[in-house]
Amino acid sequence: MKGRSTVALMLVLTLIAIGAIAYFIMQFYDKNPTQSQPSSYMTGVIVDMNNTSILVVGDLSVEEVKSLTVQEAIDNGKDATWFTITMGQRDTLEVYDEVKVGYDALAESYPMQGTAKTLEKLNE
Repeated sequence: MKGRSTVALMLVLTLIAIGAIAYFIMQFYDKNPTQSQPSSYMTGVIVDMNNTSILVVGDLSVEEVKSLTVQEAIDNGKDATWFTITMGQRDTLEVYDEVKVGYDALAESYPMQGTAKTLEKLNE
């Protein structure tokens, strides 16, 4: 009986250690200042979001966005862009947040598409 509980304890401790290591690695890469910096920035309001991306539209106020549908915001705003984001970034955001997004390149479509390298909430 003692051997089984020792094995179970070791297994639990190993799983906790693996989880902690994975968590700290993810935190390191999210906040590492030595990562390459974005080449461009966009400021706007989050109009729509899902689990992996946010739709940011520039040149509209939060009040204007609240009175428009998503399609109307895309049509009336400037530089509508879908940005792919990390789960850590997703947990801190809500629709109608004003954000500053750093990125390197955007796909030539409308709305444009890109990956957020940095993300800063402006209306905290």
